[in-house]
Amino acid sequence: MPITVKFNSRQTERNESEIVTTVCWTGSQEEILEFSQAERPGTSTADGSLKSSRVYQESPNIWVCEKKYVTDLDGEPRDKPNAEYGKKSAQLHGSMLSVPVEILPKYRKHWNHYLAARPGITAVPAWWETATSQTTELVGTAAQNYKWVKSPAEAPVDKNGNWQILKNATKPGEDSVDVATYSITETAKFRSARAAGRMIGNTLNTIGRPDEDFGMTPSGYNWKCDNAEVSYNGRAWFATMTWTRSANNQGWDPDKYSQR
Repeated sequence: MPITVKFNSRQTERNESEIVTTVCWTGSQEEILEFSQAERPGTSTADGSLKSSRVYQESPNIWVCEKKYVTDLDGEPRDKPNAEYGKKSAQLHGSMLSVPVEILPKYRKHWNHYLAARPGITAVPAWWETATSQTTELVGTAAQNYKWVKSPAEAPVDKNGNWQILKNATKPGEDSVDVATYSITETAKFRSARAAGRMIGNTLNTIGRPDEDFGMTPSGYNWKCDNAEVSYNGRAWFATMTWTRSANNQGWDPDKYSQR
């Protein structure tokens, strides 16, 4: 007899932390036993992650497989790390990194620079408000009349006298900014050093993507493997790779790094 879903068997139970869906299938003993072993606990399905599987006999010729699936309260499967040989588990790490403020897309030169002008110059140039880190070099007449300085003490002195500070820095002393950085560490255990080595082979310093990215890959972003190692704990070999997400949606530059 073909395996079918038992009538009125589907049940949904919601508690404070998860949603559990129970579904029963009926069939012959051979079919049900095979069906019950087709999915391992933790397998993701349309009903959620398989939590448990139970087989029992309902009548002389009819056997039942009862499976329970679990999701979180948003309906997402409860994914658990797979501890089998060769199967990867993953950890997400987030930290803050201090970088030069000039890398910010909205950066303006007047944030952390004063504009000095030679004696007699009182007009504020139109470019004072829009100058960026890419337009720091003053040329022509502008270079003769103005100069960016980090502090008033750096204002030049020439034969005409002391240059004056025409415009103060709008964010004085703010030379760095904290940005969020994310990395994912993948680990898998193996029976041999060779098998563990194959997992990380030719991966270091290449652009790729971890198997599990925790939904942390917005459009344009990508990942680069910045650390790879193989270790032995006395029972099994472990291969570990750490992926670092690009700082912005321009991604890691494929002209600089090879891709997997």
